[in-house]
Amino acid sequence: MGPRKPEEAPMNVFESLQDFLDPDQHPPTPLVLLPPPLNPFPPEARVRIYAKLMFLTPTLNLKWGPAFAMLQEAARNGHLAGPCQLVEASSGNMALALALLGRAFGAGGLTALVPADLAFVKKEMLHLAGVDLAVNREVPGEPGAVERARREGQDAGRLNLGQYENPLNPGAHARWTAPQVWEQTQGALTVFCAGLGTSGCLGGAQAAFRSRAPQVQLVGCLLAPGSAVPGVRTEARMAEIRFDWRTGIHPVEVETKESYRLSLQMIRSGLLAGPSSGFALAGLLRFLENCRADPARWDGLRNAEGDIVAAFVCGDTPHLYIDKYSTILDAADFAV
Repeated sequence: MGPRKPEEAPMNVFESLQDFLDPDQHPPTPLVLLPPPLNPFPPEARVRIYAKLMFLTPTLNLKWGPAFAMLQEAARNGHLAGPCQLVEASSGNMALALALLGRAFGAGGLTALVPADLAFVKKEMLHLAGVDLAVNREVPGEPGAVERARREGQDAGRLNLGQYENPLNPGAHARWTAPQVWEQTQGALTVFCAGLGTSGCLGGAQAAFRSRAPQVQLVGCLLAPGSAVPGVRTEARMAEIRFDWRTGIHPVEVETKESYRLSLQMIRSGLLAGPSSGFALAGLLRFLENCRADPARWDGLRNAEGDIVAAFVCGDTPHLYIDKYSTILDAADFAV
């Protein structure tokens, strides 16, 4: 008896851990229409904004699919025999996904090169998952975390899956994330937005929509200089990424406080969406407002029914950043 299809198991029962960890064995992650005031556009504007809840996965973040795809390929090619120790540069989510999935594929463990400002709760979560943390302190003129992971992954008994260059990273989003959103909107989607970290999510969306729906506008959210939001990068730090993240992408910059503020608003609206989710929503709203100032560009976002249908990626939950909100936001932000 082969693996069951999601529609064959409506009670959500998995007969093995491997089935539970396999994205092909799950229904699509939810797509949720935002209510006012999260959608600030009046009804007559005919703008629908959807949150793609990528945190409702076995790893509680959007790295589930890419981690699964990269580990599956590495195991298929015999690279995990030994077993070998994985080494990966990560702001935390990929490290957590690889730790949770890795042992099912035979990996011996994971060393994660993480930033010095990693949130305390996220650090503790990675310890619980058995990750060996190596804090990477950026020193001008010396290799960054991504290059260090590449080099260390060449040592005997170690392997760097390379989320910043491995085509299976965007490939996973081309296989699962983007097609899900397209089908969930019944082909009405006109704008897709995600934060730029590895750029895998947008790269996958670009590949998926290129032939299926080239009219869909892709919005990439960059971290504004001097800001800090987990999992995303400034334009300068995108230089470490080997994917072609610029082609076909409308870039917008987003700051720290607006990301956490919109995350808080989503939480209080009923969605446990973390700061990178608020970051993506802030970027999407900025893009839409910029387009609205140009009637021709604004109308160019509409589908055949005259609607603007936008979706943005919610990459993880707020739980790992609980210690950040009260220090970043103002007291007035928490007023009920």
